[in-house]
Amino acid sequence: MKPTPILFLGDAPDLHTGLGRIGRDLAVLTSSLPEFRVGYLGRGGVGSRKLPIAQYNYCECGQWGQNNIEQVWNDFAGDEWGIVMTVWDPSRLLWFVHPEGMPQRTIDFLQSGRFGRWGYFAVDSVGVGGKLTSATRSTIAGYDRPLGYGMWGTHVISESIGREVDWMPHGMNLDRWVPRDREAARMAMGFQKGEIWIGMVATNQARKDWGLAFSTISELRHRHKNLKFWVHTDVMSRSHSWNIDSLVHDFGLQDHVKVTLSGAYSDTQLSYAYTACDVTMLASTGEGFGYPIVESLACGTPVVHGNYGGGAELVPSQNWLVEPQAWRLEGIHNCVRPVYNPQDWATTIERVLDEKVSPDFCRQAVSHLDWSILWPACWKKWMVAGVPA
Repeated sequence: MKPTPILFLGDAPDLHTGLGRIGRDLAVLTSSLPEFRVGYLGRGGVGSRKLPIAQYNYCECGQWGQNNIEQVWNDFAGDEWGIVMTVWDPSRLLWFVHPEGMPQRTIDFLQSGRFGRWGYFAVDSVGVGGKLTSATRSTIAGYDRPLGYGMWGTHVISESIGREVDWMPHGMNLDRWVPRDREAARMAMGFQKGEIWIGMVATNQARKDWGLAFSTISELRHRHKNLKFWVHTDVMSRSHSWNIDSLVHDFGLQDHVKVTLSGAYSDTQLSYAYTACDVTMLASTGEGFGYPIVESLACGTPVVHGNYGGGAELVPSQNWLVEPQAWRLEGIHNCVRPVYNPQDWATTIERVLDEKVSPDFCRQAVSHLDWSILWPACWKKWMVAGVPA
């Protein structure tokens, strides 16, 4: 049987973004199946010879791939029928299903029936009335095989488009994310004996609520003079997001914050950093999944998170979740976002610190996400089931 061309579309697989990592893992694992021939149209990045897939990268200024997809498909698949699998937020893909207003050549290509549409959708919020906004609903409804990340997001999708949708968690390599020797980890991070370290790993974007995180740490500093904050992010300042340096200075935490940047740490080094922390937090207004949650748990460190979105279902204890105090609408897609009280986050972190959680308990909570289990038991079957007989 001739392998079916499948072209992944999303953040470039050599980027450190969560979506880039998800797309890379899925594309590389799919390339091991004889039923598929795998390509990747990636936004940003430069490509990598280490990946066993055909890679097509385009500049981030090229929006979401609509200007490149026909040329790439012709090169990758030629006249063969195949599959385009998107690994993105559905708000970026309205053009892919409804190309009205685009150049006629692009419209003709997208409506040609030369490929099936599969999508792995990160849904991190509901809209008005508990459903996705109309444009997002219309986008997902136009896919042949939509797939959700977890139970929460999949329920939102199913309710929004009026049909049942499958869901599948994405995995991780648990041989990389393991509890390390804690004393060695704290020494490597420069942590001093008797200090309490809270960590947060997140990109610098508006949805990652660094303002809430620093407000929480400031509140905790009033209660615990030996408390410190480890910050791991991609850039210190970004337009329309956060200025980490300003947050450090405005809250008077210059001597109490350690900042590291993504790209400078390997997965192994990050696993030591997670292990060195007493607790981590992911202050966010909504997560479809949340790599920092499962990474921290895999390294034996408990995580505090808000009780909203897909991230909440990854947290193994209700005592580690913070309840929203209010709600607000955000952006052109009318996303319902939670509003939190920093004092509630501080109190929840104190509660977790008092529990003295076992590393084994944390790691067990994510054991099912190991790719060595998840791929053959779930993902492989789902991918192969979609290939026409």
